[in-house]
Amino acid sequence: MPHARELQALLDGQPKPDCAKLTPFVVEEANCDTGHVKLRFAAQPAFKNHFGNIQGGFAVAMVDALVSIAAFAKTRAWLPTIEIKSSFVAPTKLGECIGEGAIVKAGKQLVFLEARLWGADGKLAVHATATAIASEREQPPAA
Repeated sequence: MPHARELQALLDGQPKPDCAKLTPFVVEEANCDTGHVKLRFAAQPAFKNHFGNIQGGFAVAMVDALVSIAAFAKTRAWLPTIEIKSSFVAPTKLGECIGEGAIVKAGKQLVFLEARLWGADGKLAVHATATAIASEREQPPAA
């Protein structure tokens, strides 16, 4: 996928909300023509739950980052997520995680997306589908 460096540079130049600091990542692969991204998330020991895995809410935050970045890659706009459904198919093992996000279909008003997140053990842990609204292509205020 030819656009990883380009997308990383675009993202690095964007103002970041404080919540983005919780899920630091590097763009591994990107196709801006199709809206597909692969991100490597840094290990976050603070995400550990009682079982030693990543707590589900933090895993969903990473999935939300995946679908948001996939939408941004194609549209060059931050689209609000209006719905997200996550299925936990295995425990998300603590450590560096890999995720992929992709646009399934983009219409004039809605963008349908999906994402997958693999835990540090390489096993698929979370599968999600999401919907973003394209008719509100507002940009966040400058920092």
